[in-house]
Amino acid sequence: MSWSELVRQLAEDGRLAPAWVPSFEAVPRHPFVAARCWSQWGNGTVEELDREAWPERWEEVVALDVALVLAKDGGSPAPRTVASMLRELDAQPGEKLLEIGTGSGWSAALASHRLGAGNVTTVEVNSLFAERAALRLKAAGHRPHVVWGDGALGWEAGAPYQRLLATRAVQRVPYAWVRQTEGVIVTPWGHGMHNGTLLRLESDGKTATGKVVAEAPSLWMRRHEPADWPDDEPDRASSTSTDPRVLTAPEARFAIGLRVPCRYGTDEHGVHLTDGQSSASVRYEPEGSVFRVRQGGPRDLWEEVQAAYHWWTEHGKPGFTRFGATVEDGRQWAWLDDPAHAWPL
Repeated sequence: MSWSELVRQLAEDGRLAPAWVPSFEAVPRHPFVAARCWSQWGNGTVEELDREAWPERWEEVVALDVALVLAKDGGSPAPRTVASMLRELDAQPGEKLLEIGTGSGWSAALASHRLGAGNVTTVEVNSLFAERAALRLKAAGHRPHVVWGDGALGWEAGAPYQRLLATRAVQRVPYAWVRQTEGVIVTPWGHGMHNGTLLRLESDGKTATGKVVAEAPSLWMRRHEPADWPDDEPDRASSTSTDPRVLTAPEARFAIGLRVPCRYGTDEHGVHLTDGQSSASVRYEPEGSVFRVRQGGPRDLWEEVQAAYHWWTEHGKPGFTRFGATVEDGRQWAWLDDPAHAWPL
């Protein structure tokens, strides 16, 4: 597949808004991808790509709709993810954009092509990434304002912005983004149970509110990663009639994680949960109706997660796009269908 064929496919699928097609055609991903990188396929397979050793394969994969790992903690999202973010951003030429997470520089180049480089500021916490992205952007003929800094703080010097785009996932939306934006904020949003949705907020500089609009698997922003697994094994034994395999549904995990912040993991033995201090493990039991539970720490995480699962089923098993969030100074809420049905995050 050529780059032009991929752009046409994204446009036909509705991922790529018509207004962004000229920018995708004019700004392919290739100049922003390192000579040595790794592709991340949907089935979990990782493939090493080396432009010097296998130039044809490198060219082929970079033009595909696949995420790339460029270095530790750095990558290039799949083109469909970038297209979805820009579609929801709905930025118009001349509007000021703040991008959080420069990465390779490709999305900043796309924004520069459509909005004008002078209207684009991009913030990168990794100084090496920021330097390399600035060089790639300059070589490709784009000169947005590339800043080395903590994206969670935004970039006050250029505020207010009409659009803010985050390329890394957050569990809670930094209020600095709301304060600096009078328009639209688009960010990957998730938690330890499920990281993979795209949140679109309308901000007036004081309050931002909006809904999940799509799925968008993303790397975590620093200090937003899920809690680490505790060293101690859970020691309180009990049982449950709820099959832990009900948590395999991503929609269920997303809803549960909004109500019970914790981390989810699985292995061949069962499901594991933790908030960093408390933990729970529920074993798979073939053909069983009773499942063994072990918990540790101050919270009974499995009981909380089980209750949240029943809440999700009682509300008709709502999908991702029925959930939203509201962010104010010092507090924020998640909600189902309407901000009136909210609970604190």
